Amino acid sequence: MAQSLKLPPTPKDSKVRQAMGLGIGIWDYMEKNNRELGDTFTLTLPRQGPMVWTSDQKMIADILRLKPEQIDASLVQLPMDLGENNTVFLNEKAHQDSRKIVIPQFNTNKLKGRATTMHEIVTEHINSWTIGQELNIPRLIGDITLDVICYTIFDLRHGERKDKYKELMLHWMLEATSDTNFTLAQMVGAKDWRRWLNKKYLKRTAEDKMGNGKKGILPWKRAVDLKVQLAKMIREDIRAARANVNEDAIDMLSILSRATNEDGSLLDEERVISECVGLMIGGHETSAATGAWFGIWMQQRPDVNKKICDEVIESMNKEGKYDAIINSELPYVTACLNESQRLTPSAIGFIRWLRNDTQIGDWLIPAGTAVLPNIYLTHRREDIYGPDVLDFKPERWMDGAKKPKPTEFLPFGGGRRACVGMNQARQQLRIIFGELARRVEFTSEFDGTTTMPRSRMIGGQTEPEKGAFVKVKTIRPENYGFTEQAAAKEAVSA
Repeated sequence: MAQSLKLPPTPKDSKVRQAMGLGIGIWDYMEKNNRELGDTFTLTLPRQGPMVWTSDQKMIADILRLKPEQIDASLVQLPMDLGENNTVFLNEKAHQDSRKIVIPQFNTNKLKGRATTMHEIVTEHINSWTIGQELNIPRLIGDITLDVICYTIFDLRHGERKDKYKELMLHWMLEATSDTNFTLAQMVGAKDWRRWLNKKYLKRTAEDKMGNGKKGILPWKRAVDLKVQLAKMIREDIRAARANVNEDAIDMLSILSRATNEDGSLLDEERVISECVGLMIGGHETSAATGAWFGIWMQQRPDVNKKICDEVIESMNKEGKYDAIINSELPYVTACLNESQRLTPSAIGFIRWLRNDTQIGDWLIPAGTAVLPNIYLTHRREDIYGPDVLDFKPERWMDGAKKPKPTEFLPFGGGRRACVGMNQARQQLRIIFGELARRVEFTSEFDGTTTMPRSRMIGGQTEPEKGAFVKVKTIRPENYGFTEQAAAKEAVSA
């Protein structure tokens, strides 16, 4: 007898309550459903199809094996307007061709070439802080990554144009991911909301209506105004890059400006703009969210923070200098990042919308359903990570430790549509936190605590609901740690 279509169990909550659960306190909501419904359950949001969340290893393996023709990326429920031709929403060959343009820019050699500049950016930020200054970790990390984004995408390090890009990117992202926009997207359907925003953006672009992003009480209007401004700047740079072709230029805008379709024609300007905006979102939000949780762990675990500091200093003295490439690959810093991403991943899951009825694990899932590996719950499975699964233990990632399977560790998704920029995100976070551990001492409400603040969803990423604030206590000199300069070990403290 043929297996009948069937969805896993669903909570008794209304669709609105389910949407609220995914927005505020999302980790708590996942744990609640896991306790009541098991490893696999179905959520249904307003005006959206059913979403099957799972930490079952067999089901995750099946999801990772899905072929391009089995999923429809155009149905992705992302509320921000990236443009409908962004790689995120493309299917099959169009998606594969798009990734072929972008992926080579994040290979090992390209990352090594950017490491020194990343370290310079981190150093500039640290040197700009003052004793007693209060900083919000997500925004601190986000500000650094915006500088990296300006360098990686636009080849801009300093100057008015770089500052303008940063201002527009930050304000647009904050408006696009605001509580009001997120709530409206959940109520009307994120896909429909995104397309409506894009329609408004294209209309204002065609009419050259340049709002300043500050007027009006509606956050969606401010978001559209800001994107029109941002797109105008990117469009100007596209045209400049095409008018003065530099085949040696390696910034993403130059590469995308030179890229062609199958017929040899250049990519449409709006397509290039869309891809640049998508890279901004991915590069900023993921790093800001991941950095927030990493920073909190470091405040809670001064012993771990000291070990990171000691590892960086040991490397410096071994090499006779600070080597950004080596320091971005140090094993203990890497282990700490892995452990932070395991326990407090920035993404709660990643989504695949099924085109046809599909066997996933023991379930025959109907067409039009989204299936999502539950990253948060997977990373907390005792049968994978042992009885100490809830302990922050970097040693589980060191030499000799069992390496998790692709279905067991998923901070950047997996399969054919895994995050293209994950290696750069991890590289810059290792450089950032290696230098913070070596040069800066903070105080915060997290000192000596053992619990994490409540989580919330912001732009598809999970951050502390009320931020994560720290105060600068000590700033050490740039040469701190060199044995031949022992005098420099004296901290500059209040």
